[in-house]
Amino acid sequence: MTESLKRRGREWQGRLLELREALGELFAAEGEALSRDLARWGKAFGLAVVLLLAALAVAFWLAAVLAGFLVALLAVWLPVWGASLATAGLLALLAGGLAAVGWTRLRALGGPLERVRRRWRDHLDWWQERVFAPDDARPMEEEREDERQGP
Repeated sequence: MTESLKRRGREWQGRLLELREALGELFAAEGEALSRDLARWGKAFGLAVVLLLAALAVAFWLAAVLAGFLVALLAVWLPVWGASLATAGLLALLAGGLAAVGWTRLRALGGPLERVRRRWRDHLDWWQERVFAPDDARPMEEEREDERQGP
């Protein structure tokens, strides 16, 4: 009887050591995946900021040139004040459109905390479906994964 208990104890000790190693590998892989995901987010965020800065640069530097040209052109048909007002409205629309495109791209990115939360939810779902699922439910999960991957 004591030999049986010792054997079972060694089996459990081996299983626990394997579990510890597997968890270490799992957390390392999750950390690397999260790092790659946040790097992609950072690049997309940088692009959106560059677009917003480009919108500001266009609005600032070209405003004087375009305003002068358009005012002179429109002054042929309108009073000078009307030509200036029409030019200002056109430049405001251009700057607003560029800013709206940049803002839309920023909102579509979400934040880094949302990405961490999504990864954590995916991780917990995996544990619920794979580790804590009853034995009779596991083959169905594997079949579903095979269907998702395709031939």
